[in-house]
Amino acid sequence: MNRSYYGWLAGSTLSVLGDTALFFALGWAATGIGPRVAALVLTGFTLPRAVLLLLGGVLGDRIGPRRLLLACTAIVGSCCFLLAVAVGIRGVSAGLLLATSVVVGTVDAFALPAAGVLPRLFVPEDQLPKAMALRTSATQLITLAGGPISGLLVATVGLVGALTLDGLTFAVQFAVLLMLRPPYDVTPQRVRPSVVRDAVDGLRVAVRDPVLRMILAVVALVAAFVLPVTSLCVPLLARSNGWEAKQAGFVVAGNVAGGLLVTVLVARFGTFTRAELTGGLGCLLAALGIAGLALAPSVPAAIGATLTQGVGIGLFTSHLAPLFVRSTPRSHLTRLQSLLSLAQTVPLIASTNLLATLPIHQSLTLTATTTALAGLILLKLKPSDRLVAL
Repeated sequence: MNRSYYGWLAGSTLSVLGDTALFFALGWAATGIGPRVAALVLTGFTLPRAVLLLLGGVLGDRIGPRRLLLACTAIVGSCCFLLAVAVGIRGVSAGLLLATSVVVGTVDAFALPAAGVLPRLFVPEDQLPKAMALRTSATQLITLAGGPISGLLVATVGLVGALTLDGLTFAVQFAVLLMLRPPYDVTPQRVRPSVVRDAVDGLRVAVRDPVLRMILAVVALVAAFVLPVTSLCVPLLARSNGWEAKQAGFVVAGNVAGGLLVTVLVARFGTFTRAELTGGLGCLLAALGIAGLALAPSVPAAIGATLTQGVGIGLFTSHLAPLFVRSTPRSHLTRLQSLLSLAQTVPLIASTNLLATLPIHQSLTLTATTTALAGLILLKLKPSDRLVAL
């Protein structure tokens, strides 16, 4: 892997620290108002992504992923600073929390597809699984430290500090990305049909390809019930058990540590041969961890449960994500990446609001059950040449 990739990785990873602090602060502040407000704030983040992701994918293929990511980084960094000023003047309220989540979710709809395909523009295809695992490892390492840091940040400077930190990290990411040129960059489209036709063309490619279709379906199921565990269920479980924000941060960090362990090994040694088999076993392991979280009598037990969950999800994502990117035609990179993000976003809107209406232990039980179901679906798939990981 070349130096340009490491440079981009450093700038991209730094912004994760700000994002981690911001999302934890939003979740903690919203759950302090009430579970339904927390669900509304999280929906305010995911709904704009769901509506605009396909447009983000089309724009990425039209103007190039790097150019689109530069624009998104500048916009979201500026918005973070402006929102920090607004919260500092008016204080924390449900309206400002919702406004913050909507702004970040809107820009994310354009940034996520571009950021997802950038590793393929920096490294040759035979290095893609290791490069993506290295990126995930770096992200999880920062997120691991970000869990406890977020708890301390909330206790000291609150949402204003989280917004300011996020704005600073995006400023650094913008500067780094501006200086770098990906060696395998794609040429923006010269012929530009309508946005709708471009989006439909991306859907057509995904539906007709059996590997892309399978990954999108399973990712949708897993994302719907695994992503709310750390963003919604852990804060609610912490409040029901009387845990402090700092302790909840350590519980979240357990999930990151488990995923980090897997991705570091993948970055060093590569993936297993059978992607679908490894991903299925990972889902079953994650389901076991989520079930353990529902029964955890103490903070250390909850950390052990989320650690198990993180290992399972790490196995799932580290094997299926590179397979998805490798199977995507270069002409449809950001459009297919936007569909992958959409598969994680749309089901999340319904599942987050559903889980918020249930008692916390019922929510975790439902989450564990659906994650196990996704694992069984993957285990029943017949191996084929195209399901073999790199």
